[in-house]
Amino acid sequence: MKLRHLVLTCICSSLLAFTPLMAQDFRVQVAAFADSVSSSYFKSRGVEGVVTTVDQMGMHRYFYGSYQTREQAEQIQKQLISKGFPFAAIIDLEEQRILCGANCPYFRTDGAVFVQDKARSSTLRNIYFDFGRSNLSAESKAELDVVAQTLREHPTMKLKLLGYTDAVGSAQSNVNLATTRARAARNYLINKGIRADRMYIKVFGEADPVAANEDFDGNDIAENRKHNRRVVLAIVDDAGEVKTNKDLGGSF
Repeated sequence: MKLRHLVLTCICSSLLAFTPLMAQDFRVQVAAFADSVSSSYFKSRGVEGVVTTVDQMGMHRYFYGSYQTREQAEQIQKQLISKGFPFAAIIDLEEQRILCGANCPYFRTDGAVFVQDKARSSTLRNIYFDFGRSNLSAESKAELDVVAQTLREHPTMKLKLLGYTDAVGSAQSNVNLATTRARAARNYLINKGIRADRMYIKVFGEADPVAANEDFDGNDIAENRKHNRRVVLAIVDDAGEVKTNKDLGGSF
């Protein structure tokens, strides 16, 4: 069933025709970047009114409008592609709700959408760490091996490593720990032959958790904390735009 009970505000500009304030089941993502970009980046290409949100992995996603039907979204997608955004994508909100899970706060109070990429459709990957540790597990090394191979096959691509922790300890100690974790991943890739100048670290520490560390009563949620002890690996192009598996020929 479509999310007919949601009422989202249509974003109107020179590129969009007016859409009534009714349930909107589709959004159009203009682009996704590992770091934020200014609105002038889009305005210079003739696109104004872009809305920014940051997803659970720290990716900056830029959306243009909300639409009742896929046909309406496809029209906007085609216009965006013609304006120089070849990776403009349609986000099906119902599909995203299912991917996110019943207990996920899919829509924030400010109306932002948390996008969940389908398995292996994106070049975003996570590696996880034990409490207070920065050493790489066998599973993490296996993920990094895939990243290393992909970077070797695509020498123009770069890698963003985003470091996170849970909320145990001081904010500063968590920043330090997140940095150590990201550096451990980078050093592993360097040992696999990937040049250091192709990799960039960004540290969040305990900020922007993918799941709540505590419940409303302040009780620890251990299962959630382990998902927050992570380094996100994002393969990007020179502009910092996150690549999809399709962009890389399905090799990732």
